[in-house]
Amino acid sequence: MNKVRKLIDIDEKILNVLEIEAKKQNRSLKSFLEYTLEETAHRLESPSEEYRNMMDSMLHKLEKGKLQTDPIELIEKKYGL
Repeated sequence: MNKVRKLIDIDEKILNVLEIEAKKQNRSLKSFLEYTLEETAHRLESPSEEYRNMMDSMLHKLEKGKLQTDPIELIEKKYGL
């Protein structure tokens, strides 16, 4: 993975909150920020690799006739909708 260096400006109060959280997780501030940004970016990915894999699996099961589904009425009844 190629890394890029960026300079950002952060409000001092926000920086203090982030430093406290980093210490709680036994991380340096730099490590905490990198981890948090990477995790956020993965969640924002559209669609994620995990989602694509799950959908490919579901489509494969559907093609093979092995996908089990419930009627919408059963789901609505189960969840009181």
